[in-house]
Amino acid sequence: MVKIVTYNVNGLRPRVAQHGSLRRLLDSLDADIICFQETKLSRQDLSGDVIMAEGYEAFISCNRSSRGRGPYSGVATFCRVTSAFASQEVALPVAAEEGFAGLQGSAKDNEVIGDFVLDMPMDEEDLGEITREELLRVDNEGRCIITDHGHFVLFNIYGPSIGEDDEERIRFKLLFYKILQKRWEFLLALGKRVFVVGDLNIAPSSIDRCDASPGFEKQMFREWLRSMLREHGGPFFDAFRSKHPERTGAYTCFNQKVGAEEYNYGSRIDHILISGACFHDCNSVEDHSIFHCHVADCEIMNHFRRGDSGNISKWKGGRSSKLEGSDHIPVYMILNGIPELPAHNTPPSAARYLPEIRGRQQSIGLNISRDRANESCCSDDLERRSISKEELATGITEFSKGVNQPSPTSKRRNLDHWINEGSSGSSQNSNVTLLAAQGMKTSFSGIKSMSNKKNKHNLSSQPTIKSFFRRPETKPGDANINSLASSVGTVPSSVDTIPKMDELCSPKDDSLQENIQCTASAEDPDNLDISSSLSTDKCNIATLEWQRIQQRMKMTLPLCKGHREPCIPRSVKKGSNIGRLFYVCARAQGPSSNPEANCNHFQWASVKSKGKRQ
Repeated sequence: MVKIVTYNVNGLRPRVAQHGSLRRLLDSLDADIICFQETKLSRQDLSGDVIMAEGYEAFISCNRSSRGRGPYSGVATFCRVTSAFASQEVALPVAAEEGFAGLQGSAKDNEVIGDFVLDMPMDEEDLGEITREELLRVDNEGRCIITDHGHFVLFNIYGPSIGEDDEERIRFKLLFYKILQKRWEFLLALGKRVFVVGDLNIAPSSIDRCDASPGFEKQMFREWLRSMLREHGGPFFDAFRSKHPERTGAYTCFNQKVGAEEYNYGSRIDHILISGACFHDCNSVEDHSIFHCHVADCEIMNHFRRGDSGNISKWKGGRSSKLEGSDHIPVYMILNGIPELPAHNTPPSAARYLPEIRGRQQSIGLNISRDRANESCCSDDLERRSISKEELATGITEFSKGVNQPSPTSKRRNLDHWINEGSSGSSQNSNVTLLAAQGMKTSFSGIKSMSNKKNKHNLSSQPTIKSFFRRPETKPGDANINSLASSVGTVPSSVDTIPKMDELCSPKDDSLQENIQCTASAEDPDNLDISSSLSTDKCNIATLEWQRIQQRMKMTLPLCKGHREPCIPRSVKKGSNIGRLFYVCARAQGPSSNPEANCNHFQWASVKSKGKRQ
């Protein structure tokens, strides 16, 4: 049995963090081949925690395009194997290729599946002449990874999403699928079985979209996808729809901005397409295809839907309401009767061989050895400069008596002399010195002894004992000097350069007086009940005031026409009305037949409100 899963993760790092580790994420899907889309990783972002997992081999494609945005798109295929070498498992591919045009990294090293290389330039209907540069640009967004599993070739696809009025991206998407179609036809002509899985960003029919409009199926990309399916004369079976031809409400993607999961208001754009002959010796292709003979099941993994778990809160309205998890649901297919392969090794294009992964793994050992060397040097330096507890306390006392010193220069000179004197002592008191130094470091943790700019330049340097005795620029509310005295000795009660505690706490304005009274009450057991009562009263007053403000805000919001509930405000993000405020129903989006769902209320804010917002 071979199980294949496709899942748009909407960012691989967030999904890894959600499950605790990459291994847990992969194990939760429980499949032999796992295809992720929209990983949102660049080559510079690659690291072992999101690519390498024990028991899995990874093959990835990252975005190389520079569209003035951060990492987007990206696909990754993870194959569960017991051995990466001399394996007979179907899950481990015999070859892999990044991209779909034969122009990316592995193709340059002659690891091209099916020996497919396009000759440029070429002509394509409705596209005109396509140059090599233009094709490379289309293939640079990290939207395809191809793995050859011996018995079948698997395409992991993340199709482009476009706006209706974006002519450049419409041409991009058309070119993307036209070239992919050529690749599929080329492999099928060679007698290969071809599997296409992923987020194609196309819902082929009205049954695959909630509340589809009357002209929904006439869009050119939906027409193209249907033309690739067997029932419309194409070579592919839509595995899910072929298994469940009449099932409605089966969706895999939900708009995260309108809480579409709550009322199952989605679309089915994540697909598994399959084409080719079965493994039986027969002459009838119609009755003995790979789909009819070997596909046991194909289902949507609804338990991955956001909001289904009792630990995850429901959508509460507004764009600020975030639900944990991807806005897509995984889809799986189970194949039976797939024979094993001859022994083979992991292809050289696997993630384990990428320089970004191998290089960082090598540098870890170097960093550990460097850290050990630094620790050894620091330890030797501390032993050479160790001083006794009494000498340290004496030094602090002398340094604190700044008022008795003739000048800061002579004071610093006396301090340096004292430290140098102490450094000549024996190393037997090194442990005491380290404890004292730690106490001093803790006491001065709230004091900025140097500028942020200097700190940035000295992050990697080891602080010396001298650095703890530099004169701090104290401010009201800074570190408690008495904590230093409790660590290593006593501090004089009168120091000009360092304010006393009563000076630090002396109120400069009325707001500080409140804090002091609260502190005094907390220190006096007799006043505990009084301070607690005052605190509770203030909290109650603040809560009531905030509730009053919220109620007043709700009174100023218009009511939606369907439920007579306060709307939520939004603003236009682009176009001629950019920045203009409008109001919509606050409920989650749902089918028009459901009265509990969003009533589609829309109302422009007044010009006066727009002016206030700006």
